[in-house]
Amino acid sequence: MSKFVKGIIAMIFFYIFNMFMTIIGQVIFFGDSFTLSYHLFTYTGLMTLCGVIVVCTCIIIEKLNEIKNLYNRVDIENNTKINE
Repeated sequence: MSKFVKGIIAMIFFYIFNMFMTIIGQVIFFGDSFTLSYHLFTYTGLMTLCGVIVVCTCIIIEKLNEIKNLYNRVDIENNTKINE
């Protein structure tokens, strides 16, 4: 699965989660829906941040796996030179 697809899925999941939290938030927090609508910008920013975190984490994990594979390959080459 592509990194960007994972990010989009995470953003959609976070959006759905925030919609349920908005319903719960209207019960917990006092105020009308107009006052609570100011938080939609915060939710949008959090959704974007969630997607960025997922994509960046996937990129970092991919790069770390490349470094690990390179290190293992160099280690194997050094062990074969020592054994010769």
